[in-house]
Amino acid sequence: MPEPFARCQYPTTPRSVARARADSLAFLSSCGIGRETGFASDLALVVSELMTNAVTHGRVPGTSGRQIGMSIEKAGNVYRIEVRDTQRNGMPVLGEPNGLGGGGRGLLLVESLSDKWGVRPEGAGKTVWAEKEFGAGNDCK
Repeated sequence: MPEPFARCQYPTTPRSVARARADSLAFLSSCGIGRETGFASDLALVVSELMTNAVTHGRVPGTSGRQIGMSIEKAGNVYRIEVRDTQRNGMPVLGEPNGLGGGGRGLLLVESLSDKWGVRPEGAGKTVWAEKEFGAGNDCK
């Protein structure tokens, strides 16, 4: 039996961050992981950060209509999030926060909340992914 997964396309707008977060929480809920758990909160924050980066830095200047792809899937007890955008220049890297300005913390949060993460160049754009393992005995139904 195949493992559960969800894939969605979102417009390159700030509203898409909240929609992707809600969609990921609904997916986790369908897997028996309640929204109130620390695991769900952590994964929702990872989704928010990856989507925010894609909305902010992942759009090709001068284009419209391009979308961000987000998928979340379960393989055993590991949940994997992938966010794909259309901007290949400026691959994301861990950086230093921008002082009091609030920027530069997204990937630091992703690194601290996930077990591993990375970036994969695509033909037109890139995919940033993160994985986190859920405790044993809480299988998706």
